[in-house]
Amino acid sequence: MGEHKVKVTRYSERASYDRNELISILSRNFLCHVGFMDNNEPYVIPMLYVNDNDTIYMHGSPESRLIRVIGSGSPVVIAITEIHGIVLSSNLCGNSINYTSAIVYGKGSFVDDPGEKLHAFRLMMNRLVPGRLGDVDLPTTDELNSVAMVRVKIEDFSIKRRSGGPTVTRNKHWEGVIPILMVYGDPITTNNKPIPKYIMDLIALRWRKD
Repeated sequence: MGEHKVKVTRYSERASYDRNELISILSRNFLCHVGFMDNNEPYVIPMLYVNDNDTIYMHGSPESRLIRVIGSGSPVVIAITEIHGIVLSSNLCGNSINYTSAIVYGKGSFVDDPGEKLHAFRLMMNRLVPGRLGDVDLPTTDELNSVAMVRVKIEDFSIKRRSGGPTVTRNKHWEGVIPILMVYGDPITTNNKPIPKYIMDLIALRWRKD
């Protein structure tokens, strides 16, 4: 990743092009939105993902439009957004949100090697629920082959964030920030198995931390 072709023009002071920061954002999240073109029609689809450094993995049905497009090597854009708070201003037009976002550009390919595919699934499980990997059945060869896996190599990116209170204050009405946290709820059991300790440890955090 050399000179960035993608530049944030509006509120450019909020932008970052730091690769380590990008990897940090990717590595603490697991949901993205993928934009792509197919037959001259635009699409945006939410997807579960996991990254291994600067390689982003996604999986789905072999018949999936998105999987087919990414695997073909067509260019895609991937967006990750964290919402940190609602910013309230006395001015109706001055309300906003605090956030961190990353926009990634790249081209994809199919993952055909079973070892790499299994590696990506292991990474995903560890990302979602640390400790679960030792408490789950590994897929058979047929099960692994029934799922399509694609990878996207990052070619360019930009990061943008907003923090703090309203930029225009009038002090006529209450002004400030309502923080938004991602909270883990109590687990809901769907069989008669006891809740594992690693799950209880996860929800004990109560919210995700960087």
